[in-house]
Amino acid sequence: MRYTGDWPGTIVLRHGLSKAVARPWNADVPDAHLTMVRGSSAFLEMCVSELLELGAPSVMSPPLPSSSVRTWSDAGFEAFEWLDVFGRDLALEVPDPDMPVNTEREVDWAEVQEVDSQAFEPFWRLDSGGLSEAATATPAAVVLTVRDDALFGFSIVGAGASAGYLQRLAVAPSAQHRGIGRALVRASIRWARHHGAHQMLLNTLGNNDAASNLYLAEGFTHLDDRLAILRSSGT
Repeated sequence: MRYTGDWPGTIVLRHGLSKAVARPWNADVPDAHLTMVRGSSAFLEMCVSELLELGAPSVMSPPLPSSSVRTWSDAGFEAFEWLDVFGRDLALEVPDPDMPVNTEREVDWAEVQEVDSQAFEPFWRLDSGGLSEAATATPAAVVLTVRDDALFGFSIVGAGASAGYLQRLAVAPSAQHRGIGRALVRASIRWARHHGAHQMLLNTLGNNDAASNLYLAEGFTHLDDRLAILRSSGT
């Protein structure tokens, strides 16, 4: 096993042809977030040992579909959190956002991160590394915002070959219950459709009833497969 980079920070782990990328989960949670590019369960075990030795309290997977869980569970990972998945047919009508939604040309990531930290509990916050991953996970992506003098809310939307992805949606607590989240969802759907997507996918916490109800009201359906976040402490 060898790695490049400095922990705590983003590091790349390699063994033969196997490769993984790790970073702290976020600024509030020091556990490692591990993404395997290619490799086996044995390689994942090696990564866990290395990250624990570097000082990570535990190692967590990204959200995984059921088809990808086996490799991680064979490496000693256990289910820690579950996310519900929603999908929407983009051929369906999309109402107007009802308020101005901006396309950010030059994103102030510090401002975006501040709203994200206000909107989510510590475990679910995205720091600069997580926001960067959300914004670069697809070939095309955009940050949409609702703002006045201050940023009220944002969404990060991506588009692939045929699907759009609502990667992140956050509204500052002081600006909630004004329809900002709904406006961002509608603008996100329209952006994805304009960029060739035929469906949109997103995930949210299973106990986040407010978010789930919003998505259902905006034409999404609750899909059967959930995403699992798995954790290993090497014991």
